[in-house]
This record gives sequence, C-alpha cells and structure tokens, in this order.
Amino acid sequence: MSGDTTDLPRTPFYRFARAVVTTFFHTCFRLRVEGIEQLPRQGGVIIASNHLSNFDPPLLGILVPRYIRFMGKAELFRIPVLRRIFVALGGFPIERGRVDRRAIRTAIDVLQRGTCLVMFPEGHRSRTGKLGPLQPGIVSIARKAGAVIQPVGIRGRYRLFQRIEVRFGTPIQVGDRTDAEILQNLRDQLMALCGQTELPL
Repeated sequence: MSGDTTDLPRTPFYRFARAVVTTFFHTCFRLRVEGIEQLPRQGGVIIASNHLSNFDPPLLGILVPRYIRFMGKAELFRIPVLRRIFVALGGFPIERGRVDRRAIRTAIDVLQRGTCLVMFPEGHRSRTGKLGPLQPGIVSIARKAGAVIQPVGIRGRYRLFQRIEVRFGTPIQVGDRTDAEILQNLRDQLMALCGQTELPL
C-alpha cells in the first residue's frame, strides 16, 4: 500500500497527541517551513535530518503531512509509560552501540509498506549544532527498501519564542549511484539546508 496524506492514524489517542504537540510547537516557537512541497506524497521515504534535540522527532511529526515512524533508543522503551506513548505514536526501539538487525528489518518493512521513516544519519545529537559525519547505514536501508531519501535541515535553538527553521531539500533517488555518491549528495544538501559550510582542508 502507498502512504499519502490520508495515511495518518485515526485513533483518538494519536489525534489527541498530535493536536497537543502541534499546539505546543506553534505556541512556544516561531516555526518557519520551506520546501515541504518537495516531499514525495506516496511511497517509502526516509526523512533524513540533522539532529539538534530530542524535540526533533515530534517537530517533524507535526510538520510532515504524512504518518511517520521513527527509531528511539531502546532504553526509553523499557519504561512502561513511555513505551506505550512511543509505540502509539509510531516509534520502535533500536539498540545503540551495535548492529540491531531487528530494528533494521523493521525499518525496511516500514518503508516497503510505503510509510515515512525518520532517520538521523549522524547517529546521535550534535553537541555543537554542526553537522557531524554521516553513517552509511541510511543508504543501505534506502537501497534495500527501494525508498527515497528526503533531506531535511533543522536550524535554530529550541528556546522559548525563538525561530526554528525547517527546510526540505531535493529528494534523492538511490538508483545506480554508489553509496558514497548518495551520502555525499545527502551531506551537501544537509549542509546547505542548515546554512553551514565545510571547512577547507
């Protein structure tokens, strides 16, 4: 089946949680979104974003007009209340520090069903706000699932009433390009979307 703007869950809890989170972000921050029209409206899409804060997943969740799934560190899913909330909102656990084949399989299945999946290719939050090295696993998952990679840059600090900019780049088709070429394309776009430049060697 293909995901589109009608694939948002209809459960009362999801609709309530989405409304609460939407109100929170629009009340507490000055949101500016650019390029969202470039997001594919159907098929499996990896939302590949830089990672500044734990606020990033819910922010993307309310801005993307499609149902999204996301990975969360397994430790959070061991807390019963948090586990119920995360699962209800589309989250699934991943064990960090090792290759979690179960999480990878889940990610591929999600994409093959035509759903969006949020991934942070840096693998962790940036402590400086600067884009770190990208991990190659995102390209492998996209290739195996036949998914498109949608670069997204988040810029700004999550400070009360401060501006947060979210910019969508040009979708990347995996095709016959090498993993290195795709990863470089993704990095170049993320740097531009975040308003950063590479330091000369």
